[in-house]
Amino acid sequence: MSPPPSMRHQFAGDQLRMFLHAAAPPDFIAVTASGIPMGNQTGLIPDVLVVDRSALAGGIKMPDPSQVHLVVEIVSPSTTTTDRTLKPAKYAAAGILHFWRLETARFRGLGLDRLPVLFTYTLDAEGEYQLTRRLAAGTTTRIEESFPVELDPADLVA
Repeated sequence: MSPPPSMRHQFAGDQLRMFLHAAAPPDFIAVTASGIPMGNQTGLIPDVLVVDRSALAGGIKMPDPSQVHLVVEIVSPSTTTTDRTLKPAKYAAAGILHFWRLETARFRGLGLDRLPVLFTYTLDAEGEYQLTRRLAAGTTTRIEESFPVELDPADLVA
């Protein structure tokens, strides 16, 4: 059993969900910690996901991957490999078009960037995620992938 996420981790997820929900078109909703079934495999629980509003209206427990437009993982010390490697591969295999990863602690390759750093990815024609943006704290940026949203990663942990 994994240890519970830190309060900082949960706060970042809640903040990101609020930003995404406010920016989402009316037919999308942003939720936290809801599962996604992965066929015959065990389902996954991303920190934040954006789904078709119809998934909520239908009263189902978990949205079908085809109803998921964006998944976000906030990297935790106890789940680093899972959040950076395993989960993105499974989300890509399920055909989820957009994946974001939020790094809130020092990591190899941080360089001079301020934490947190948000990485955004889009699924390519071969079914692999391609990095579309690397956003460090301190700069407000408009992200167009999935739907337009403007944010500064610093606002997710402040």
